[in-house]
Amino acid sequence: MSDILYGPRFDRLGHDSVILSAQARRHEARAVQGPLSIKHVVRGEASWRIGTQRFTVDADTALVLARDETYDMDLQSAEPVETLVVFFSHEIEADACSSRLACLDGLLDDPSLRPHDLLAVTRRLWPSRRFCQPLDELRGLAQIDATPSEAELRLRSLLDLMLDLVSEVRSERERIAAARPATRAELHRRVLAGKAWLDEHYALPFSLADAARAACLAPHHFHRSFKAVLRRSPFAHVSERRLLKARRLLLQGAASVTEACLAVGYESLPSFSRQFRQRFGAAPGTLLRKR
Repeated sequence: MSDILYGPRFDRLGHDSVILSAQARRHEARAVQGPLSIKHVVRGEASWRIGTQRFTVDADTALVLARDETYDMDLQSAEPVETLVVFFSHEIEADACSSRLACLDGLLDDPSLRPHDLLAVTRRLWPSRRFCQPLDELRGLAQIDATPSEAELRLRSLLDLMLDLVSEVRSERERIAAARPATRAELHRRVLAGKAWLDEHYALPFSLADAARAACLAPHHFHRSFKAVLRRSPFAHVSERRLLKARRLLLQGAASVTEACLAVGYESLPSFSRQFRQRFGAAPGTLLRKR
């Protein structure tokens, strides 16, 4: 039976589940292969790179990485960055996947069935609000070095939420207008590549052509497929990323309203303020006055 450990117990990755809550200004990791994990940043930003794709994780996002996926990690900041990373043991991952992804009849005949198929829930940024409660609870337990038994239910709850994404990915693929499953899967992969490009370049002037190029699709085809998969346009996705980043800067006291506006890619302060109010129900300056 695997244990649940706290801190940098990298020698036990895969054998045990490891919850790592840490603060640092600088950290690098190269060509890491580990177990299934979820990466989150409580304060600040840190980047993970898989092949040619870069994923910058912050308080509004989380990154799921599959078992044995090779990645690099970079953290460079003038202020301490607080990260929370949960590594799942192979045993707990297999147990959860067998319960959620295998055919029920097959499980009754052979409980040892161990499907390993998380589809495309990895290699993409997910909204951290989906996982906020178990992540917050695991972070609290890590800070007090709680016993493993106290963390197991939270750990399984988090893994269950991650597996919930499998059905969402299937629905995304089914919304793509293509007859063959292999074609839908490939278009889905390309849309996610374009989304990853937009996630990294949201503060630049919006360019549908550049995002489509990253997805290896024609601009109109990318726009149509993106809307089918994610149920909003590429520009709406970028606007959401900009507004969430601006809100975080204001809440943390890291920027004035004008500085936040320019930092996330807006050129017009009135336009920024109007969209911010529409999204959050309050003017951006209100967040500063609440501090």
